[in-house]
Amino acid sequence: MRIAVDAMGGDNAPKEIVLGSLQAAEARKDVTIVLYGDEDAIKAVIEGPTPENVEIVHAPDKILSEDDPVKAVRSKRDSSMVMAARAVRNGEADALISAGNTGALLTSGLLVVGRMKGVERPALMAALPNLKTMGDHVLLIDCGANAESKASYLNQYAVMASAYARAVLKKANPTVGLLNNGTEENKGNDLSKEAHVLLKVNDRINFVGNVEAREILNGAADIVVADGFTGNAVLNLLKVQPVH
Repeated sequence: MRIAVDAMGGDNAPKEIVLGSLQAAEARKDVTIVLYGDEDAIKAVIEGPTPENVEIVHAPDKILSEDDPVKAVRSKRDSSMVMAARAVRNGEADALISAGNTGALLTSGLLVVGRMKGVERPALMAALPNLKTMGDHVLLIDCGANAESKASYLNQYAVMASAYARAVLKKANPTVGLLNNGTEENKGNDLSKEAHVLLKVNDRINFVGNVEAREILNGAADIVVADGFTGNAVLNLLKVQPVH
């Protein structure tokens, strides 16, 4: 597996990004980390020879946190984030990691990498601690990628998060709950009610019904689906950073 890393995105970049990448490369010799960014700045962080499973691709530009996401992705074609996204699109990398401008990362996914068939909108997902089991996680999706949502988006989030839970968290049949203001089936606004209907008949997921916010960390479901506006509000309340 080859992972493209935006070395210039995020706080204290490239130092902290490069150091984290080196730790990952040491732990997983079967994975190749490809660092995109200012080559001289990246090499200045690496003490000694570059590990065999770490590569550096020079990117002369970078996307700043204050940049407009769409304009930055379209105009900064030689930025570390866009070049890393282009590598995924071209099959030169299997995944992209960035701690930089979230909006630009989502835009890169849409405009550069492209969406998977059947996915209308990308989403942000957070792995929250399960306080009931300790050591386990609850996945919250969407955490802010889409302030305006449709029921079909939430249904697709459930499928994507279930696939992640099976592949990464090794949950054979992860449960899915819909964030709502009550557990009763008829609770919520029009979006929640429409989403509930779709989730209930979706045979690709293990839907267990509505979940109230206070039960998220108690493991009421392995996956909690929400619209991006509500999910982001919950995330900020819990002071947990999303995963990309």
